[in-house]
Amino acid sequence: MAKGLSHNPRMSTPNPQTTTSTADPLESVPDRLCTWCKVPMRKRLVGGQAFIHYTCPKCVFQHATKCQPA
Repeated sequence: MAKGLSHNPRMSTPNPQTTTSTADPLESVPDRLCTWCKVPMRKRLVGGQAFIHYTCPKCVFQHATKCQPA
């Protein structure tokens, strides 16, 4: 080892057997129909996935609701 250089520990390598869930978190979110148009609303998770935000694609009506604990 060269003079003046300290030894650095090796970086850890990720375990290839560890898999992350690729399931869409919106799969478990209930669908909602627009109050006026009666068409399915678009949904997305907001606020650090604490709230569900629904938007009507036809009249742009919006609704938000708190996620229920699993």
